Amino acid sequence: MQYEFPIFEGLCPSWGGVLHLASRQVFPKGSLILDMESPAQGVFFIKEGQVDTALYTLNGPEKVLYCVGQGCVFGEASCFSTGTTGEASVWARSACTLYFFRKDTVEGVIAREHPHLLLEMAGLLGHIVRMYGVWLQDSLSQDYFARVCRILVYFVRWKLGDPQPRNRQVLIHSDITQSDVAKLLGVHRVTVTKAVKGLKDRGIIRRFTKTELDIADFQGLCRLGGFQPDASTLASLTLRG
Repeated sequence: MQYEFPIFEGLCPSWGGVLHLASRQVFPKGSLILDMESPAQGVFFIKEGQVDTALYTLNGPEKVLYCVGQGCVFGEASCFSTGTTGEASVWARSACTLYFFRKDTVEGVIAREHPHLLLEMAGLLGHIVRMYGVWLQDSLSQDYFARVCRILVYFVRWKLGDPQPRNRQVLIHSDITQSDVAKLLGVHRVTVTKAVKGLKDRGIIRRFTKTELDIADFQGLCRLGGFQPDASTLASLTLRG
């Protein structure tokens, strides 16, 4: 699985086996879970739902740094590093059922008796660092139209679990919107809307709605995003993700 797309799921499955060591907490959609003005006193495991780590600026749009979903932990950076990052917070992207592990529990019984859980947490952090590297390179070398193209390519790869889909036509039942893309790129919604219109005018995509992403020419989308297309492209098969 490629984790260039900033949504992480299922990377810490073993934490679900020690929920008796944690306290259950429920958050409705849109709730503030972690205010990074105050360091966390532990880490959260997501049993159900998704959370956004969002960056707020004084003069610009909201930027979602990344999203963490079912089967992952979050809050580890705030818990185990010093200082605060008050410009970022964690919000419930959907209704969430979480389990909170106190810092002393992680450093005590989990470190002694379940060290593989710490390896899973380190692996998640490795994926996040890799994602930051990819996105930093994109932001330095691509304009916003190319970045919209690239994020759609990343999304297709993430949904299909295939680092190089070779089919020309791709139809995905989507759970990401144009507003979500804008937040992930840190741009205004109108910037994404213009890019999507340009892709439609070029015949690259047919539809991009709240529930569906219909791509007519995936290899063309790759080229516009600066990727090298696969030489063995198939012409007509439609994939459903």
